Amino acid sequence: MDISTRLSDGGFPAWPLPLDATCAEFARSIARALCREFRLPRDVTCDVTLIASELATNALLHAYRTTPSGGGRPEMWAYLRRHAGPEIVFKVFDPVVWKGPPRRPPQSPPTDSTGGRGLHLVDALTAEHGGRWGVHPTRGRLGASPALGKAVFFTVPLPVPLAAPVPERAPRLPPVRPRPWSRRRSAERIQALLAARGLRAHLSCDGSLRQERGAWQVWVREEWISYRLLDGEGVRLPASDVIEVVERIVRHTEERATVCSL
Repeated sequence: MDISTRLSDGGFPAWPLPLDATCAEFARSIARALCREFRLPRDVTCDVTLIASELATNALLHAYRTTPSGGGRPEMWAYLRRHAGPEIVFKVFDPVVWKGPPRRPPQSPPTDSTGGRGLHLVDALTAEHGGRWGVHPTRGRLGASPALGKAVFFTVPLPVPLAAPVPERAPRLPPVRPRPWSRRRSAERIQALLAARGLRAHLSCDGSLRQERGAWQVWVREEWISYRLLDGEGVRLPASDVIEVVERIVRHTEERATVCSL
């Protein structure tokens, strides 16, 4: 497994999950490596690897193997998010389109069942460490064209406050205030990440982006990024949350498409 870009440097890696019995261990190895990057405690690392394993197994057994061929394959993504406090966001994508609410509480399996408790475990462990989990529609990131499907995500809060000093050898989180020249670069990165998911956007000279059909607009400034949907919902995030902005736009695009198809 190769992690070519550190999350602390703004990376947004994506890995195709193996389609065999090594799927769970591969997901665990990704989770362990990312926990090492931020020097998370051993107990947190153990629980994060267990959650990643459960979600990867579910994506393979209950999503990929039940869909027609050619609908995409399971993927695992990760990135760093800041707006609600620094945290790692893990996402496991599968090619089953999600048409339910953003999160559905797991149903209890029968008392004599030998399985079906994976999401209960995910729910308990994320809550224990102050994180969250959920499900939302999205598009894949790997392959010749982005497959439609859903992402099951969970978050892992980072224990070191942004304002606190860190040891010299410890990884440093991206600065809250990006360099002045990063405004245009951030807008171009948003445009490129959206294009990779099949969403075209027009980039204006003032650093704003607009979907070609006008469903949303994004404004990039030195200290913040904001976007507004066609229905009027607006969100402002720190300038470092480029990836979160992209993920929200993709999610909202698919949510709107689902509503229109009903």
